[in-house]
This record gives sequence, structure tokens and C-alpha cells, in this order.
Amino acid sequence: MIAENVRLDEETLKSMELPVLPATAQKVLGLMADPDVSIEKIKRLISTDPGLTTKILKVANSAFYGSQRNIQNLTQAILMLGLNAVRNLVVATSMKNVYKRFGLAEKLLWEQLLGSALASNIIAKHTRVSDPEDAFIGGLLHDIGKVVLNNEFPDAFAKVMEKVYNDSVPFSKAESEVFEMSQRKVGAIVVKKWGFPENLELLLRYFDDPEVIAKERYIYNLVTVIKLADAMCQKIGMGWRNPGGDAVDFGNLPDSLGLDEAGLKDLFEKVQVVFSQGIDSF
Repeated sequence: MIAENVRLDEETLKSMELPVLPATAQKVLGLMADPDVSIEKIKRLISTDPGLTTKILKVANSAFYGSQRNIQNLTQAILMLGLNAVRNLVVATSMKNVYKRFGLAEKLLWEQLLGSALASNIIAKHTRVSDPEDAFIGGLLHDIGKVVLNNEFPDAFAKVMEKVYNDSVPFSKAESEVFEMSQRKVGAIVVKKWGFPENLELLLRYFDDPEVIAKERYIYNLVTVIKLADAMCQKIGMGWRNPGGDAVDFGNLPDSLGLDEAGLKDLFEKVQVVFSQGIDSF
């Protein structure tokens, strides 16, 4: 039997073996913390990992980034994409390494995170309410706490997902019946450990607290973008999803997004096209 509540607090979590990114990804994040870091330094570091180099070149040449020419080397890729996009690609292509196992449940989690990242990037480009690369990394990591809970407490996490699917219970409610700490707060601790900026930690920690988020306009806009991205992923059927499928609607979108019905339809079609092209590049 699984205990009805998994006892978990910040001190306990910090003492656990939290997931780490591969060494190259950690070093890239460390270099990117220096605002004066050179493209040459980033290129030399990434070049030491042939697999990562190949993936970045593959993604740089993918339809998602809309390159009009064949990107043949890392220098071209970095110049075309920009340092923040390269950082995000390094993290995205390293994400599978944070899982302790990679079965069906883990595959669905990975697809959910990557799908949200891609959709958030597209929405941010269209609405211009936040930087597309901030939206990408926010979408990629906003549910990273689920990965930790699934890694460390697979039976308890499975119980949460069983409640979600079988009883049509919202994830946050099902989670609160099993875990004493939300996956958002778990994720906030993880991204702080990984060395991401404080804004990303705050995004995760207060993602579900509208009163706090409303006071921080930029974070509020990011949350709005990511929530719309999640709804689109759910409607399309990308990764873990709540019951509903085609019945999912996008709710009352805030005026800040500037989307009317036609604009929303066009945006959703763009996300569908990207997903139809596959996410294998990552």
C-alpha cells in the first residue's frame, strides 16, 4: 500500500539526490551566467560533446527555427540562433538524461515538457508579450517537478495519474491528496540548483498563485503563454493529458495576449504544424 501522503518538505528535498544535467549542459549554463561570455567559448565547450553538437545542428536546420540556409557548423548555428536559444537547446536535448528510467510514463512526461516548450515559443513570437526563448525554457521546465516526483516516488506518482485519468480529477487536486509538496515547488528547487536565473525559479514557485503572479507583469505574461501552450498540447494529445481531448477549450484568454477568435485559430494551426513535423530533432 502507498501512504496516503508522501511527506516531503524543502529540507528533505534538498537532501535528496536531485536530478542533474549532463556535465556539458551544466558547464554551458555556468558559462551563460557570464553576460560577457564569447561565442567562441560556448562553441569550444559544445564541440567537446559530438552527440550534443549533432543535435544542435539538426535542430538549427529544422523547420521550427525556419533557417533559410543549411547550417553546417556550430559557429553558424550560434550566430543564427543566438546564445539564449543555444542554451535552451542544450537543456532540451539533455532532458532525457534526468530520468532514472525511460518507459511509457517517462516518454509522455518528456513529450509534455517539450511540447509545452515548442508551443510556448510559438505563442510568444506571435503575441510578443514575452521573449520567445524565455517562453521556451519556461514551458520546458514548468513541470520539471513531475519528473522528480516520478523519479523518486514512482508508485505514488502513478497513483496521482490514476486519479487524474480514472476519476477525471485535476492534477493539482490529485497531487495534493498524495504529496505534501506540489511539483511546482519541487521544480523551483531543481531549477535553482541548476543555476537558472531567479525569474525562472519564481515562475515555478508561484505558477499557480494568481495573486502573487499578478504583481509581476512579465512572469504573469509567461504563465499566461505557458498555460495556453499546455491547453494546446492537451487538445492535440501531446504527452500526459487530462481527460477531454477534443473537448478542451482555451478558456477566457486575457486581453494582454491580444488574440481574437481568428488569431487563436491561426496560432493553434501553427502549433499543430510544428507537432506534425515531429519532435525527434530533440
